[in-house]
Amino acid sequence: MLVSTVQAASTEKAQLLNEHGLRAEAKSELIDVISESSSDSDKAFAYYLLGSIAFDERRVASALNAWSTLASTFPTSQYAVIVSDRLQELSQIVGEVGSEVLDNVVAQSYLQHADFWSAGKDIRFTIDSSWIPNVEAANAWYDKVILEYPGSPAAERAYIGKMRTLLGWKDPGQYGSSYGIEDNIQLYMPILLDTFANYVNDFPNAGAAQAFRYQIAQAYWSNKNWDKTREWLDLIIEDDNGAMSFYVDLAQRRFQKIEY
Repeated sequence: MLVSTVQAASTEKAQLLNEHGLRAEAKSELIDVISESSSDSDKAFAYYLLGSIAFDERRVASALNAWSTLASTFPTSQYAVIVSDRLQELSQIVGEVGSEVLDNVVAQSYLQHADFWSAGKDIRFTIDSSWIPNVEAANAWYDKVILEYPGSPAAERAYIGKMRTLLGWKDPGQYGSSYGIEDNIQLYMPILLDTFANYVNDFPNAGAAQAFRYQIAQAYWSNKNWDKTREWLDLIIEDDNGAMSFYVDLAQRRFQKIEY
């Protein structure tokens, strides 16, 4: 009696491969799911994850292709609902119809001829952001992720991005502009503190919490607010309950020289 050892393609396996950074293998598994006699729900998820992987790899046109197929083939699936509101936005990001979604070979050849003669054009739109408040613009998008995907890895990433933005930066050069706390601690520190409080509330086991506590302490230290510096250094030490970690050690070393 012969026993088949061939296993059906699995969305669970594809998801596990993707989570461990094996994206090529994950995509191959997802294509097998679509090609085989899988359930509609599995095929819908396969298209969804293929699009998500493509988007993470910055292949926006491929993501648009996968998600458009998902929306048209499985319009009532939960994954089609997730991507439906974002298809138009993706089209705007692409700024053109990608060659992946063209099914007319003649039309594609014409476009290739045109692209040959216009090879010097930019493939991405440039945006002049002069006099646009960068911090507020960035945070509006981070807040959108936090609001629409609460408790998700995307929301945690958005919190981290928002807090880094609020901490601020300075453009290079003698006359480079400053942003966030680097520009105005009175304006942006209350927003940062509120964001941090929400971050640790939504993600109580957040691995980046100690790093941001130190950044907050350092921002106060840079602005010579010694009391607040000590307060946040104490929070770092208290949070680790007597254990020695990199940030506990760093806080203790900063305590040795605070005022200058």
